[in-house]
Amino acid sequence: MLAGVSAGSAGVASLAGCAKPSQASALAGLRFLFIVKTPNSDYWQTVLAGGRLAARQLGLDALQFTGASSEANIQGQIALVEDALAKRPDFLVLAPTNATALDETIDKVSKAGVKVILIDSSANTQSYVSFLATDNHAGGVLAATTLAQAIKRKTGAAAGQVAYSTFLSGVGSLTLRDQGFLEGLRRYPGLELVAHKDAAGDQSVKPIGIVADTLTRFPNLVGYFADSLVTLQGAVTAFRENHIDPHKVSLVGFDPSPELVRALKAGVVDGIILQDPFQMGYGGVLYGVLAAAGVATPRFLNTGVTAATPANLAEATIAGLLDPASQTRIGIHPAA
Repeated sequence: MLAGVSAGSAGVASLAGCAKPSQASALAGLRFLFIVKTPNSDYWQTVLAGGRLAARQLGLDALQFTGASSEANIQGQIALVEDALAKRPDFLVLAPTNATALDETIDKVSKAGVKVILIDSSANTQSYVSFLATDNHAGGVLAATTLAQAIKRKTGAAAGQVAYSTFLSGVGSLTLRDQGFLEGLRRYPGLELVAHKDAAGDQSVKPIGIVADTLTRFPNLVGYFADSLVTLQGAVTAFRENHIDPHKVSLVGFDPSPELVRALKAGVVDGIILQDPFQMGYGGVLYGVLAAAGVATPRFLNTGVTAATPANLAEATIAGLLDPASQTRIGIHPAA
């Protein structure tokens, strides 16, 4: 454990002083695992990159950065967490695939003395130390506002038929986004919700097909919301394959990828709701270190949410969130 790291603000100072691996004697031997929903996603690769940078800067023994084969593979993630317990780490950083399915396993890990840091998505158990995440409800409200503004800009009024799709039911973060979107939509009585589709965790053809079906059934649609990276990518493809005029139908969704940033610049996408996945990954490791040291940490940390639009792409904050690798001063940077 971390005998060399004291409690309170002194603990944070000690971490900063140990930023270089060669100076990290206080952290030597600290072991952790980092489990996301799946590594097969640009979003989760960004989360993992943040965690890896923190481990490298602090000289930690990262046993594994991993995830299940897909976000729908709940049993696969449970098996990974069970395996993590067998390795007896000091702490575990975990993004639960499902809001309830991992509760028993997380309880078991915590009772074994492993500090659990949740990131991105919640679990119903209380057996965790800190939870770093977007305020997903606020993000959903922001998505509704961004969509309504885009519709008004194109048609002259925030009015007409809209629809949305969710990537996978039962995921805490997505449920909150959808609830926020529906709440935000009620602020615009001229907008009528006509369809909601569930991709059921599919990462290939279904996110495209459910949008294509909606576009066919509702030819007068003026707006569409996709609550995840995968469903937004599917919507962009469906819009292209169905020859949807972006000057008439607005599209807003969550999370960027190089493809989606290009679509935003081209005006095909009207808004991308941005989280800070790099901060979740980096901060998850930092708070794991503090928890392992016995330092009291905040129960919940809001990592922020904002909207990228074609109008604000040039802003430094937006550019950094769209491409975390472009932020050259992320993390701890001790004096030489």
